[in-house]
Amino acid sequence: MMKKIFRIFQILFIGLVLFVGCTDDFDEMNTNPNAATEIDPSLLFPKLEREATNGGWANYQMGENLHTNLFVQWMSNSASYFSSGRYEYNNNWVTTAYWTPYYTYVLKNLLDIKKMAEATPKYEEMYHIARIATAIGTARTTDLFGDIPYSEASRGTEKPIYDAQKDIYYSILKDLKEATEALSSSFSVEQMKYGNQDIIYGGDVAKWIKLGNSLRLRYALRLSFVDPEKAKAEGEAALNGPLLSSVDDNAALATSTDDNDGIGHPLYTLCYWNEFRMSSTLEKAYKELSSVNDPRMECYWGVTESTHGSEAPEFKGVRNGLPTDQLTKAGNTPAENSNIWGLLWAPEWNSGTGTPSGFRAYPYYTMCFSEVCFLKAEAAIRGWNNAGDARTNYEDGIRASFKEARHNVNTSLYETTNDESYIAGGSVKWDEAADFENKLERVITQKWIALFPNGNEAWAEFRRTGYPELTPIAQSDDPNIKPNNGEFLKKLRYVNKEREENTVNATSASLNGGKGDGSNVRVWWDTERYK
Repeated sequence: MMKKIFRIFQILFIGLVLFVGCTDDFDEMNTNPNAATEIDPSLLFPKLEREATNGGWANYQMGENLHTNLFVQWMSNSASYFSSGRYEYNNNWVTTAYWTPYYTYVLKNLLDIKKMAEATPKYEEMYHIARIATAIGTARTTDLFGDIPYSEASRGTEKPIYDAQKDIYYSILKDLKEATEALSSSFSVEQMKYGNQDIIYGGDVAKWIKLGNSLRLRYALRLSFVDPEKAKAEGEAALNGPLLSSVDDNAALATSTDDNDGIGHPLYTLCYWNEFRMSSTLEKAYKELSSVNDPRMECYWGVTESTHGSEAPEFKGVRNGLPTDQLTKAGNTPAENSNIWGLLWAPEWNSGTGTPSGFRAYPYYTMCFSEVCFLKAEAAIRGWNNAGDARTNYEDGIRASFKEARHNVNTSLYETTNDESYIAGGSVKWDEAADFENKLERVITQKWIALFPNGNEAWAEFRRTGYPELTPIAQSDDPNIKPNNGEFLKKLRYVNKEREENTVNATSASLNGGKGDGSNVRVWWDTERYK
């Protein structure tokens, strides 16, 4: 079934590209020179937001589900026809999920909205909000690939140059600073109303300012090991402004059975195809970090089918990167490992009352209050001004993550009695006397758990910090990555179209600090804190 759906999507996508390409000149020749030429930028706005956050179900599947959610070892492949969990590169998935949407719908739409705002000042507010949303997509794209086309991209340049990741990050931070400052001031003319087109905050400018500052803190910390002075200056500036201050401020796309082609949250529909299960790495973290099981486990994951309804139902995960012939062996099958049938999406499963049969609306988060707490905790242990107390931020982050994991879940289905025991137990417990690395490992490990299922951000943080301690995959189908030597994938290589049509720029040996391109090449902010 999945192969058929995937093939249909490919055909539709290719047909759309051909149609747009073939009709470009036709549209130009048939334009009425006397007709109104101004396009309402609010028509571009929702597509920019959705693609910047990778919120479409097909892109989410080909991106996070088949790449970063596996790379950060929240999930493992359980389908024999998918090998991305063993680091095999699939050009079509990478192009369709990551490369094309950013340049076609995010950066291009931002530039178009900017042009309209310059000509018509009533669009200025929307433009600055679009800058904040675009920062998410820009950071994700450069985090995945390293140096990328940016300053000349989406501007009609046939062969755009590749900008250094350092320059791109400086530009992202500049955009966030300028956008939040502009939104905090008054505009010279009354701004256009666009609330229905803002699919994240419904036009709530105060929340966009909080998100912009919170993203600035996120990306400042990304530079903390490679460019500490810039990181500190940007981070402290962000901490001076309003940040996401509760789960009510969480930035998310609403999902429902009327959205995303009628399937609600993209991750939930994928669970029916038996193509992934919980990773054994995540299972171990849930069960062994503290003196009690992590309360979030039952919220996101269901007990195994093989133990469902028994006297001893269990949560279980399978190792990442298993070769195809091992996926059918005892202990590795889908029925013996946990699916996404936790209280959030399928509350009836863990209560033992039935098999999931429908879809439950759950927000598609792009940044949460829990993450901001962990960002502030790291800033505090680095000694940044206005970061607050590290322990308080750390523990508040865990509590916020519990709340996010129980979003709209009936309170009769879970207990909160172990929440504080989890925070005070095992290696979760904060140790004020510990050194910087010990504290950082605690913070990032809890952030890794809380970020679920935002795999792009979690993978960036693992590569930045080396935490949490992941398990080398069982088998690598990429000869450049040797798991027997403890090695992990470093980045995605550039897509074939770029290598073929923009060859000089896309294959230059000067890329990524003189390391070129490849799966074993580290991006600029990756300072080799893991193999």
